[in-house]
Amino acid sequence: MAALSKSIPHNCYEIGHTWHPSCRVSFLQITGGALEESLKIYAPLYLIAAILRKRKLDYYLHKLLPEILQSASFLTANGALYMAFFCILRKCFVCGLERSCSDGFCFVELLWNLL
Repeated sequence: MAALSKSIPHNCYEIGHTWHPSCRVSFLQITGGALEESLKIYAPLYLIAAILRKRKLDYYLHKLLPEILQSASFLTANGALYMAFFCILRKCFVCGLERSCSDGFCFVELLWNLL
């Protein structure tokens, strides 16, 4: 494990989220940006699909919004969790937590440190 940490001397700030040094702030910024972009993608897509399929008013009132939110939440989670696990795994295997990684408590310790 020591050889791995010496072969890659960069932290997650230098490689993953170069705009802010904090993993927490970067995670929140990515989550907000991913939610905004996913709503921009899925809201018009589902609306146009509903119009073209000539859905009834009941669909627009009760089913359209949950479908948009479900798809948007999936895309948001995909973008946000990618960065979260990038930082978690980077800190676990590279940034000096070899002792806790070998004990098997690395993931729990990193989640605690990120909060």
